[in-house]
Amino acid sequence: MITVFTPTYNRAYILPQLFESLLNQSNKDFEWLIVDDGSTDNTNELVNKFILKADFKISYLYQNNQGKHIAINTALDHIATKYFVTVDSDDILLLNGIDLITRNLCHIDENEQIICLAFPHKQKSRDNYQVNKEIPYTTIVSTPYEMLSKYGIFGEFSLVFLHHVHQKYKYPQFENEKFIKESVVYNRIFQIYKLIYFNFSIVESEYLNDGLTSNFRNLLYNNPKGAALSHLEKTNTTSYNLVDRLNEMESYWDYESVFNKSFFNKLMKVKSTRLKFLFLKNRILKIFSKYIK
Repeated sequence: MITVFTPTYNRAYILPQLFESLLNQSNKDFEWLIVDDGSTDNTNELVNKFILKADFKISYLYQNNQGKHIAINTALDHIATKYFVTVDSDDILLLNGIDLITRNLCHIDENEQIICLAFPHKQKSRDNYQVNKEIPYTTIVSTPYEMLSKYGIFGEFSLVFLHHVHQKYKYPQFENEKFIKESVVYNRIFQIYKLIYFNFSIVESEYLNDGLTSNFRNLLYNNPKGAALSHLEKTNTTSYNLVDRLNEMESYWDYESVFNKSFFNKLMKVKSTRLKFLFLKNRILKIFSKYIK
């Protein structure tokens, strides 16, 4: 019924802890799909050992190093189950994780607008979650932007998706870039659909020095086309409030300027005339303030 999808790159040293957490699941109604994004360590050999030991199905796919977002695209083309959840290589699935997912899939089946379950990540060796503040509800139907704007909540969530819906939303790929924010696709999906958020976890996370999160700022500057697109899409999303869209436009402009020197070309990609006016006004005021000082 469920695919546990893990994108990985040179994580043979830590993958065994995720494998052990899958072995310990009381509910084995799942498959484990590993997409290896060009590892040069012994990941392949390790997975072969997992397959011999596992009492659940394991599929292993290898691709040339292209980035996590392309590994997700690869997974979307190979997932054979109705639902899937991404569990990163430095995470573990909590003891009753599959069972909790299975018991709550009815929320998706009963409401065509809900295509995703969202569970806050539990922080390893701590009792708190990897969200910015305590979650004051048992369940709530919402979107990522509504969670931030209405409730002030943001952070890391495990997302259990209805596969055939997410499959329609692939990540764009730019030449010589290997990273793009997952919010690009989520922004597109959740303009149409909803998630149901829970106040308990199915995954325990640990941020490592070689992980994407710890290198996030450098990743954006080294992959400016993907970064610019992620901010441009939010700039052009009318469900966001004007102040947030203006902030997104500032970020879009900075990343776009790395590879696009045309002032008018950058400006024309922004759809709102009012937003363009406010942005230009702010830029002009900043220039004058420098001279005044």
